[in-house]
Amino acid sequence: MLNLLCATDSLGWTITLIVLIALMVVYLIFGTINRKKAQEQAMKMLSDLKKGDKIVTNAGIYGEIVSQKETNMGKIVVIKTGEDGGKASYITINASVILGIDTKEDLILDEQGNVIEPEEIKEKVMNNSLNTTEQKVEENKEEKEEKEETDKKTTKKKKDSEKKVTSKKAKTATN
Repeated sequence: MLNLLCATDSLGWTITLIVLIALMVVYLIFGTINRKKAQEQAMKMLSDLKKGDKIVTNAGIYGEIVSQKETNMGKIVVIKTGEDGGKASYITINASVILGIDTKEDLILDEQGNVIEPEEIKEKVMNNSLNTTEQKVEENKEEKEEKEETDKKTTKKKKDSEKKVTSKKAKTATN
C-alpha cells in the first residue's frame, strides 16, 4: 500500500489525491455540523435572554440586562455595567455580541492562598455543623444533668424542711 502512495506513476498520485480529498470532505462535514450546533446554541441563548440576566460580551464587558427590544438591525439590549456612588452606568449593545450568561463565581482561598473547591467547602461546613450539633447535644446533656442534680437537691431540702416542720408540729402537739 505504501508503495502505491509513494509511487511516481499516475495511479499513486491519483490514490493520494483521492485520500486527501476524502479527508478534506470529512473535515468540512464535521466542521459544518459542529458550527451549526454552536450557532443553534447561541441562537437559543439569545432568544432565552430576559431582564435581570447577568451576561458577558465578546469584548469582556460584564453586565445585567435592563431592557431589550427587537429592531430591524436585530435584538438591541441595554445592560447595566456597574454603579459608582449611587450612579449606574448603562450601555446599549446588539445582542449578537453577547458571549453568554455570566456564570463566574468568587474563588475562596485558604490561608496559603490555594483555591478551595466548592465540595471541600461543603464538607467543612457540614463537619463544622455536625461538630456544632454534637457540641450542643453535649452541652444540653450537661445542662440537663446539672438541672436534675439541682432539682434533687431542692427536693431533698424541701423534704428535710417538711420533716423538721412535721417534727416541730408533733413536739408542740405533744406538749
